Amino acid sequence: MSEDAKSPGPRTRNIIENQLFRRQRSLKLEALQRQRTLDSGDGAEGLGPDPEPFDKTHIVIIFTEKAKLRHCQDVEKIIQEFGIQTTLEIVGKSEKYLYLSASVDTLLRLADAAELEKMTTTNSMQKFNHGCISDFLLPGMGKEQILRYCEIPVLIKDVIQDGIKSYVQKGYIEDMFPLHDILYLERFNWNLKRTTLPIEDIRNYFGSSIGLYFGFIEFYTKALIFPSVFGILQCVFDLNISLVCSFYVVWTTIFLELWKRRCAGYSYRWGTIEMSSLDKPRSAYTGQMKPDPITGKMTLHYPMRYTYLQMYCISYPVVLGCVVAAGWFALYQFQIEAEVLADFGPESWLLYVPVIVQSVLIAIFSWAYEKLATFLTNQENHRTRSQYDRHRVNKLMLFEIVNNFFSQFYIAFVLQDLRQLKYQLMMQLLVFQVLCIAQEIGIPLLAVLRQKYAEFRHREVAEEKLRSISDLPRYEQSFYESGLDEYHSTYEDYLQVCIQFGFVVLFAAVAPFAAIGALLNNVFAVHIDMWKLCNIFKRPFARRAKNIGAWQLAFELLSVMSLLSNCGLLFLQPNVKDFFSHWLPSVPDLSFVIFEHLLLGLKFLIHKVIHERPRWVRIGLLKADYETSQALKQLKWVSALSTGKKTTPKPHGIYRKFKAEVNKMA
Repeated sequence: MSEDAKSPGPRTRNIIENQLFRRQRSLKLEALQRQRTLDSGDGAEGLGPDPEPFDKTHIVIIFTEKAKLRHCQDVEKIIQEFGIQTTLEIVGKSEKYLYLSASVDTLLRLADAAELEKMTTTNSMQKFNHGCISDFLLPGMGKEQILRYCEIPVLIKDVIQDGIKSYVQKGYIEDMFPLHDILYLERFNWNLKRTTLPIEDIRNYFGSSIGLYFGFIEFYTKALIFPSVFGILQCVFDLNISLVCSFYVVWTTIFLELWKRRCAGYSYRWGTIEMSSLDKPRSAYTGQMKPDPITGKMTLHYPMRYTYLQMYCISYPVVLGCVVAAGWFALYQFQIEAEVLADFGPESWLLYVPVIVQSVLIAIFSWAYEKLATFLTNQENHRTRSQYDRHRVNKLMLFEIVNNFFSQFYIAFVLQDLRQLKYQLMMQLLVFQVLCIAQEIGIPLLAVLRQKYAEFRHREVAEEKLRSISDLPRYEQSFYESGLDEYHSTYEDYLQVCIQFGFVVLFAAVAPFAAIGALLNNVFAVHIDMWKLCNIFKRPFARRAKNIGAWQLAFELLSVMSLLSNCGLLFLQPNVKDFFSHWLPSVPDLSFVIFEHLLLGLKFLIHKVIHERPRWVRIGLLKADYETSQALKQLKWVSALSTGKKTTPKPHGIYRKFKAEVNKMA
């Protein structure tokens, strides 16, 4: 047999084997990294507790079996033209690896070109300038600590992806991904003594998009403590539904407004608060190369009229058809339930079957519709990732609200049967939580069970291959991590939280314990999400985000809907109906409109009182604008000085970035 036939395949698809590899190699890798730190001598001093992140492989490129040696060398030469250090390893016909790394100076030059926002010594966020590194060196910081772990692979990928795009399209490059830092991942282990998630560490390693998700889920979980306690009081003391409506209006509004403030603080510290629709296009965006009207650079452009035609003539009609179909299916479930009731009687256990089947089918329909919505949004060809996510979420929320909650609204306001509403809500919430738990725990549990099997089939690298491998731990880590699944986005995680939020608030008047169930679920789910991200998926390239995007609007929509639905439940109470019929016999429904508008007014008042950005963030942004204007004045002074005009400058610390220009003109 050939060498390749005797050894394991080039890419293992067994998740468990990856975990086995990590456990076997982590101690050895840690020892090697510590040894490198000791060997570096004084050069490693002053780096703080973190190891030097710039002397390691940042990205691995894996070639297909179709790629010849000359193709691999051509890709290597293209990448080297950008100042990226490369190491090509040809292990076998089906195993070809290209390891990418970069020096500190190269990475800082790329950060300058990418216009990353960094904190300056004046405590303001400014675009990084390689010509004045000292302005960005905070006390106790070396220049190798200016960039975060998540930023390094993205800088390299962005600069090389256009050059190697043709090789990807021709099928010579199979995959490109950053390697996990096994030592850094230890920061995310479940620690019972830790009361908060390491949000800053999560952002530094995975990027601001994933960091914001974990920041939101932590904030939301802590906020659920208040409705959980209120739900207990609601059951014990049988609180009036009007008080329940008022509480949830206040709680949902304050929760969402305070999250905006927390999110603004995150995005300011992470340098993403001023992102706009003019940011760089996403990788899947297609179009023609034309000069940018603002910068003059050649960029991709796609006529917006084609996007609008796709949206309003194809996408939204399809979405509307799916929404109608979901509503019809929910109504058909009631017909089946009525037939079961007529055939077997009200005491039969078969009455539970239609609701359980509907709950399971809701999850299946959600999965199928997510694929359809993604396909439709891809056809619309949106320019930036934020635009793409916003339009995809808009489609999904229209369907998910009908798919998950239409039957409850029908029971509450058409059938007006609160007893059946409690039963329907309890069953759907129970099935939803069970499916979420099965998804969150089932995969890790399956991994543990199958690990024993992986131990028998795990083999070390064949001796014949060792001669062509320069760094065995690096090769084995690349080999095994290439078999991990790719992490696409936080969409599924946000969707679960959003649906859960709907179950908590939409019918809180009849479901006081929904918040407690959500709280207990989230306490464990957030740690399981982190475990899966660190162990089951490849390390994703970081995505920049300034907020949670369209999901913020989705939560606010559910907040307003909860106000209306709980007010509606209030006025379905017989005593409330009799009371207003006695005092307003001609227009009893007017009282509902008045009460609902009072709560909307209260919601609007809270929204206006709580500013969406903390004062320290507003001051920081104004300070950055002021320093920018002062720097522009200094630049004009330098220009005037070079032409011989007399002017009086106003010195400022930020002007150091113009020393290079002054020296050139001198």
